[in-house]
Amino acid sequence: MAAAPVSTAVSSASSSTDSASQLELGWRTDLRESYVQGKVLGTGSFGTVHLGIDSVSGQEVAIKTLPKERPKLSRARVLEKLQRELTLLDRLSGCPRVVQLLECFEDEDNVYIVTEACEGGDLQKFSDTYGPLSERCLALVAQEVLHIVRSCHRLGILHGDVKPANFCLKDEHRHPYASSPAALQRTPWLKAIDFGCSQLHFRHTRLSKRSGTPVYMAPEIFKRDYSFEVDVWSTGVLLYQLFCRQFPFWQGDSYNKALSLEDVAKAISEAPIRMDFGPWLTMSPEGLDFVRGCLTRDPASRMTLDEALEHPWLQKFASGLEGGAPGPLVEAEVAGSGSSVANNIVRRAAVQQAQQQQTRRDAAVAA
Repeated sequence: MAAAPVSTAVSSASSSTDSASQLELGWRTDLRESYVQGKVLGTGSFGTVHLGIDSVSGQEVAIKTLPKERPKLSRARVLEKLQRELTLLDRLSGCPRVVQLLECFEDEDNVYIVTEACEGGDLQKFSDTYGPLSERCLALVAQEVLHIVRSCHRLGILHGDVKPANFCLKDEHRHPYASSPAALQRTPWLKAIDFGCSQLHFRHTRLSKRSGTPVYMAPEIFKRDYSFEVDVWSTGVLLYQLFCRQFPFWQGDSYNKALSLEDVAKAISEAPIRMDFGPWLTMSPEGLDFVRGCLTRDPASRMTLDEALEHPWLQKFASGLEGGAPGPLVEAEVAGSGSSVANNIVRRAAVQQAQQQQTRRDAAVAA
């Protein structure tokens, strides 16, 4: 009786291998045999994230479904962007505040990226639930986001899309309103989940590609001449939005998503940034100085990442919560490493597939 399931498993694996050889990326195609897909955790511009359960171990994971075709982009260009994001995610695999990549799958229409699960929702959802954040909570968010940005920069990666939707709470019951500073310090409570706009970048060079979510983009991005400083600016926009529930460059509800890119760029570059109303009237001088330092339009005068992490505001509200990737910038490891990292993803997926197939065979024999 045990022989039939073993035969079926071998046949399935062979069929999966044959199918994979016909697809563009060479990734595994047996997602439904490996994971049970559950409720929707979130939906973005180009994909949907579901809760998943490993059919062997029972481990909860997140399964991100991304189409291989998008408007205004060729299929080949979409696949190139997906491979680049996975390369960067794999490079960041040792960073505790970055969601960990587990496996990659594909079929004719989609790719499926399996990562650790973050069930607390993103910062935008957190803000929608709790309203404008308290100053203490805002400082704790700032520190976590900046540690993530520092980890990226030390690995030669410009994040490129710092915004609330790209950072998730690991656990819905573990956040600044529900946990003590000591509890938040034990393990990271906030994780970066999306690197679709990130770029490999060397210091002393400049970037020119317009990339990111326009309303969070620094003025110099619109001028196509920028570097790592743009992530500090975007952090400032994120903090401004979470504190008063509006963007810095439009008053009240005057921001309109239908605005042209030129209109957005003009507002970001020229509109006054007001901090003389509502919750800003109660913010500490240190907090006001911090946000203004992030939202300085001249990148040469903008607060640096190191200055931000050492700022008195964080020392006042988030002292004791230290972290981040140790070590200096590792630019030497960045050059020429992309293809090998991408290959490692495929090789690792093949090894994991073989291990899971063996586990299933052993379980079938035991039955």
